Amino acid sequence: MRAGPRVLLLMAAVLAGRSGQARLPAGHAADRSPPAQVTRLTLPFTGIWGVIQGFDSGETHTGYAAFAMDFVPAVRAGTPEPPRGAPLGRFPCYGRPVLAPADGTVVAAAGGAPDSPSHVKGHGDGNFVILQHAPREYTELRHLAAHSVTVKLGDHVRRGDLIGRCGNSGNAGTPHLHIGFLSSFDPIVTRPMVLGGYQVLTTGGWRAGDGTPRKGEFLRPAD
Repeated sequence: MRAGPRVLLLMAAVLAGRSGQARLPAGHAADRSPPAQVTRLTLPFTGIWGVIQGFDSGETHTGYAAFAMDFVPAVRAGTPEPPRGAPLGRFPCYGRPVLAPADGTVVAAAGGAPDSPSHVKGHGDGNFVILQHAPREYTELRHLAAHSVTVKLGDHVRRGDLIGRCGNSGNAGTPHLHIGFLSSFDPIVTRPMVLGGYQVLTTGGWRAGDGTPRKGEFLRPAD
């Protein structure tokens, strides 16, 4: 796809609050005053993707999920969204590789949950991978496709390694990728994250990202 201003974020049902992260039990929270981030995090995908939810979105990224982001790939302007009941393979996100955003160790993973039909909100944790990068620094990547998770508890991964594929499992209505940065994974405690090594599409072309992707931005890895 040519990278220009005429790219369109495939707006999925998440924008209407019909998808995203579940409200988890008491004990899960957001850490608004964590220590300085030491891990350099990069985008967990290749190609051009758009941010459909950012931090404190007022949609489903509130409460414990306040510091999380949802992504889908960009598509050409005018591309219609697949209708309710459409095969998941018609969504540009479905099956796309999900990569480790930094070196780390797998501290939790699940890969056996089914994908929900399109535009039907699922339930539960779905398929996910949680990586520990440093003390009090973890990333979680959720809504992975059924049977796509390639890592298991205790595995060590390097930045850019394949850990699964984008799907529609758990509390999602249409395929997208959820990433959160955590101070703790049991209970889940999200914290602000800074990303590096990416570019943002502007009317004047691509520019270096400032570390905080925002809803509506189009991003691509820069390295």
